[in-house]
Order: sequence, then C-alpha cells, then structure tokens
Amino acid sequence: MEILKILNNNVVIVTNEEKEEVILMGNGLGFQMKAGAQVDDAKVEKVFKLENQVEPEQIEKIFSEIPEEIISISYEIVSYATRTLDKQLNEIAFIAIADHLHSAIQREKNNIQVKNFLLWDIKRFFPNELKIARKAIQIVNQKLSVHLPDDEAGFLALHITNAGIDNSHEDAVSLTQLIEEILTVIKYTLKINFVENDIYFQRFITHLKFFSERVLKNSPLEKEENQVENELFLLVTKQYPEAFEVTKKVADLLKTRRNYTISKDEQVYITIHLARIIEKTKD
Repeated sequence: MEILKILNNNVVIVTNEEKEEVILMGNGLGFQMKAGAQVDDAKVEKVFKLENQVEPEQIEKIFSEIPEEIISISYEIVSYATRTLDKQLNEIAFIAIADHLHSAIQREKNNIQVKNFLLWDIKRFFPNELKIARKAIQIVNQKLSVHLPDDEAGFLALHITNAGIDNSHEDAVSLTQLIEEILTVIKYTLKINFVENDIYFQRFITHLKFFSERVLKNSPLEKEENQVENELFLLVTKQYPEAFEVTKKVADLLKTRRNYTISKDEQVYITIHLARIIEKTKD
C-alpha cells in the first residue's frame, strides 16, 4: 500500500488495493517515511475505513492535532473494551474517544469541570461500560499525570456504549433516556421502589437495553404469529394480570411518543420480567 500522507509517527493515510483511501495505525508506521513510499505491513495494527461516518478532513484534523500519546491510549482503551465486552465496536469509537480525552485534558488544565448529569443512569444501565471507562480514566490519569474526574468516565462510557449500538443514527444518550422513561412508567404504575442489586431487576435491565435499541431503530421482533404463540400470549397475560397492565402502559407510552407498536412476543417477555420483579417486591 502506498503512503499518501503522514499524519504523525504512528498514523498514515494510504491507498489500498481497492483504490480507497484508508487510515492505518501502528507503532512507528510513519516514522522517517515519505509520501509515495510503501507501508510496512508488519507494523499495521489498525485499519480505519470510516466510510461516510466522518469526513476525511475531520479525521486528518483530529490525528494531526491530538498528541500521539492520547491516540495511543485511545487505541488501547478501544482494544480493552472490545476484549472485555466481547463485542466489536464500530470504528468511530476510536475517533470519538481520542477527541473526547483530548478535550477533557484541556479542560482539566484550564480548571474547567463539566458535570455529567447522566452519571447515575449510566451506572444503572451500562455498568460494564462504566467499569471499562473508569479503568480507562485511571490509565489516562496515571500515564499523562492528570486528574480527570469520574464525570469524564461517565462520558467515556457513553462513547463506548455508542460504539456497540448497531445503529449509527442513535446514541447512548437516547438509549439512556428511553430506558429511564420506561422505568418511570413502571415505577409509578406499580408504586414500588426497585431493588437495583436484585438479580431479577438486573436481568430486566439487560432485556430493556436490547428492547430499547429495537425501539430506537424501529425494528420490532419479527416472528410469525402462530396458534402456539397466541396461546402463550393469552396464558401469560391471564396468569400475570398486574404485570400485563403495566406492559400495556409501556406500550401506550411507546406508541404515543415513538410511534412504536410492541409485538405480542415483546409484551410476553416484558410481562414475565415484571411479574418476577413484582413477586420479589412483595416477598
């Protein structure tokens, strides 16, 4: 692959075999190299083929302005998050994290603090991503001798969550807000306080995250309704009437605010989860 442009010692822009411009990253990849030279394939660690998500000029600007140590740490964070979550993160994550860390460090140097008002919700809904983000902030603070607060870990967790959502048009903030809306309807309909460390509640939150992603993408479960499924729906709604009434409230909310119709399968899953939570609360 021929080098078109050198952004720094570790990042270059090349033309691949398909005659597309891509960004390559690797230790020393651009060191003492010149445009027109052939890239050392053995040094390539990451290939960024960003398609239309980010303009090439913006990418060049980010890689040119952000210090190499932040770029290196950001790559380390994405690699760690990918391994820990066992989920492929989209390529925009690296750019977003590097850009955010650079801005956060500049704010810290200027003694400017930004409060993360979603931190509590992030802790509830995305605990794994927040754990990774907090580890990342520790690494940044240690390696760069800064003191980024826990609020920044929350923002970082949102970027990590964004990167794992299979929909470029939605983001973790929208997902967090939707989950909170649904939980609020449930809480005030049942007039209960959730036991947030309870295993049933945690399982429901996990289900709710995937369900909410489908709502944001307007992509309901697609299953053929047959006699067995109809019978299961009737059985569950009859057996758990209190839980089903709450499910209907959630359905009304989503229909009104999101123009989303909950399928019978989804109603069954939500009703069963709620029935367990109700039973546990009464116990």
